[in-house]
Amino acid sequence: MANSNRLSATELTCAVLDPDWRAKWLKGASPSTNAFAPPGTPRVMGVEFHREVERLVRWLTDAESVEAAAKLDSADALVEHVWTTSLEKRTTKLFDLGRGEDAERFTARMRNFCARLIELKARTANFENWQDVFVAAEQAVRVSVRLEDIVVELGGRVDAIRFHPSRGLEVVDYKLTGGERQKSDLVQLAIYGQMLPLWRPGCGFCGTLEYYLPEFQEVAVEEGELRDIFAGLVAPVLREMFGPRPMRRPAAGTGKGPASATPVVGKSTTDYSALERAVIEAFLDFKLKVEAAGVTEGPQLLRLRLIPGKGVKVSSLASRAEDLQVALKLGEPPLIKAGKGFVTLDLPRPEPQVCLLGPLLAGPLGAQLKSPVAFVVGLDIEGAPVVADFAEPNTCHALVAGSTGSGKSEWLKAMLASMLLRSRPEQMKIALIDPKILTFAGVADSPFLWRPVATTLEEALAILRDAVVEMDARFQTMAGEGFTSLGDRIKAGRQDLPYLVLVFDEFADLILGSSDGRKTFEELVSRIAGKGRAAGIHLVLATQRPDARVVTGLIKANLPLRVCLKVANSTNAQIVLDETGAESLFGKGDLLCDAGKSPVRAQGLFIPQAEFVAALKTR
Repeated sequence: MANSNRLSATELTCAVLDPDWRAKWLKGASPSTNAFAPPGTPRVMGVEFHREVERLVRWLTDAESVEAAAKLDSADALVEHVWTTSLEKRTTKLFDLGRGEDAERFTARMRNFCARLIELKARTANFENWQDVFVAAEQAVRVSVRLEDIVVELGGRVDAIRFHPSRGLEVVDYKLTGGERQKSDLVQLAIYGQMLPLWRPGCGFCGTLEYYLPEFQEVAVEEGELRDIFAGLVAPVLREMFGPRPMRRPAAGTGKGPASATPVVGKSTTDYSALERAVIEAFLDFKLKVEAAGVTEGPQLLRLRLIPGKGVKVSSLASRAEDLQVALKLGEPPLIKAGKGFVTLDLPRPEPQVCLLGPLLAGPLGAQLKSPVAFVVGLDIEGAPVVADFAEPNTCHALVAGSTGSGKSEWLKAMLASMLLRSRPEQMKIALIDPKILTFAGVADSPFLWRPVATTLEEALAILRDAVVEMDARFQTMAGEGFTSLGDRIKAGRQDLPYLVLVFDEFADLILGSSDGRKTFEELVSRIAGKGRAAGIHLVLATQRPDARVVTGLIKANLPLRVCLKVANSTNAQIVLDETGAESLFGKGDLLCDAGKSPVRAQGLFIPQAEFVAALKTR
């Protein structure tokens, strides 16, 4: 995307509300977005307030402090924490500078923010910790917004994203001034309301303005109202700024306008024109005009690229998924998502292909997997391998979800085999927890096993306790030798400590029967997840019941890699991936993988049981 088609949310707000600002921008200037208060106006200390709020929310939701934070049940308790950690020092400095009034107003704002947090806690049903309230704080967002033939890249930083008990996801903007600036606040909130569903496709966002003046005031804005504000005030300005016009800015370094936003993607060699026509006609039945832009063949699906006609919204296309299911005689509604300059529509391939692990590892990929704990998640829509590495911070522990028949257990076996086929028992150890007793049958005598296969809560907890002891011992060893991670130690030639991967095929069965067992399980998982990567100890927790009782905020926060196969409903998908879509997967290894960016659709690999058992034998 050329720089000429980039704006921040703040810049766009200025352009919408200030014609002079917009005129300067159109002439090639870079006008300031700073708003200056009239002389005599009390200082609001907005930057300082946002930093203080961000520090508090991150402490409330951080894995290491989330349990202690959940016990704070009054505004006074929260204020005391803020006071002792930073607020006292800040207010003392203000008083020393002769700014006593600013100190009092700032403290009042923080008190009211703490009181607001307690209200949020009270409205959250089944509150366990603050991760049940906050999805994100100070979240950077960058997306491409399309208006007809215009594509604009918008960036911004959202104060907070929260769960709302009745309105779904809620984008929140903290404000320290009101009155005449409320129109500006609503416009900026509407811009965020347009950006976030593109950032997390399938999710709808309502909005809330929270004013700390220092007294608290709330303005709630419904999702439809945000769309109306954007369509009525923001979209016309975007068309004026980026539509065809003589004074349009050139692309950086070229002297020409930006290139097309639609990337060049290789099309299938098979003629799918009849399928494309069927999809176009199905949408036309609902007065939704689309243009076909090619088909890509995946191992199990066909991905159609569609360009929406003038005035056709992505949400309007996505809402017709079930109608397309009927019109095209599909077993499941197709997954429809926004892409860069087009919309993708995934349909089942008439003759699905089985993706075998063995041949893939025997090819060039096997040599490319340098880390002993790197593994293949699956093959993406283009047939390229999606690879993860437990040694990397963003993928050091995994949460895996999938309903019966989704291919979850087969995925776990392929994941293990892709590591074990490249390792020796002295390099890699595994611990298997299999309450169903079937997934890992036939491997009891494997030399790769660190402990015998566990099938009960007591055996599983014993493995976790042993892993914590092992982790602490490894840290002592590495500290004495001057190493900060097991990987560095191995590179230095010391290979007496193997990597250790703990795999739970169904951890829901281990925690739902006993509240004490659940608490112990979560505590041990948190300890290993927090420090295990450096010690070469990694967790894989899998479940076919990814509901809020099983995938708690504490567990989810500690498992950065998410692999979601087909699940029962959109709520389950939202819990695992923070967005819907996994309920529309095809099963049999079809998955969405989130490694910290947008989820990637892929086809999991298959290894026959005999080959899996052989992979766990000494070579």
